[in-house]
Amino acid sequence: MLSELVIWSLLIAIGVSDAQKHRIPNKAVLLLLVAVTANVLYSPSVSLLDHAYGGLVAFAVCFVLYLIKAMAGGDVKLLAVIGAWLGLSNLWEASIGIILAGGIVGIFYLMLHIASTSVALTHQVKGYCIEKVTPGFRSNKPLVIPFAPVIVIGLAYFSYTH
Repeated sequence: MLSELVIWSLLIAIGVSDAQKHRIPNKAVLLLLVAVTANVLYSPSVSLLDHAYGGLVAFAVCFVLYLIKAMAGGDVKLLAVIGAWLGLSNLWEASIGIILAGGIVGIFYLMLHIASTSVALTHQVKGYCIEKVTPGFRSNKPLVIPFAPVIVIGLAYFSYTH
């Protein structure tokens, strides 16, 4: 279906943008929302409530993660649109794929970070723990992982297995 191709093209563009610039353009998320809306409205035998609830639940969960600074705002918006695309009935299984992809990509980013800073893993963990309990303390070179590529990888895994 053409709308699926547009959705996947936008997801890949968003993932690349986040990987390169650590930014998810609002215009791209808005275009994705339009494509998802068209896909949902013109799909046969689709429960609109299921998709609306999927977007709302994804937004609510991700907004809590945003409030505790575990996720960036662009990721929250992106995942809300993806939740609306998948619907509540598929949200849990897709989340598992995204979490698995996040773990794998996170391990690679951690290994790259350790190799580039030449600081032992134990010192990295100690620094992270001190940073969390000491207001104002910041690491010289914090580990930042763009999450949109992880989301795209997790969705590709979910799409492949379903």
